[in-house]
Amino acid sequence: MDTVFLQGLELRSVIGVHAWERAFAQRLKLDLRLAVDTGAAAASDDLADAVDYAALAEQLTQTAAAADCQLIEALADRLAATVLSHAAIQSVDLTLHKPGALPAATDVGVAITRRQQEAP
Repeated sequence: MDTVFLQGLELRSVIGVHAWERAFAQRLKLDLRLAVDTGAAAASDDLADAVDYAALAEQLTQTAAAADCQLIEALADRLAATVLSHAAIQSVDLTLHKPGALPAATDVGVAITRRQQEAP
């Protein structure tokens, strides 16, 4: 299996358990590692045979913007389900960062792995 990756995708979403967190859409960062077979795309040199990561990034941006989660774990799971809605993607390693969540920490977030057979 091969890997397609996307790092540092900026998302905005209403997220948090405190009222002050939920007053506005917060900035989040997303990193993805997608397990795919790139053989057909390499042979054809055709986007139709590849993961269109620009389209996927737009879909993830829209999913995050429409979400209204309290926990970062819930949003990460929704984003992973969005990724796995693409049959060509066998699994996703997803890291969702919530910059500024803790002033004393350089980063806060969650990392999850989901596989195609786990998708709803």
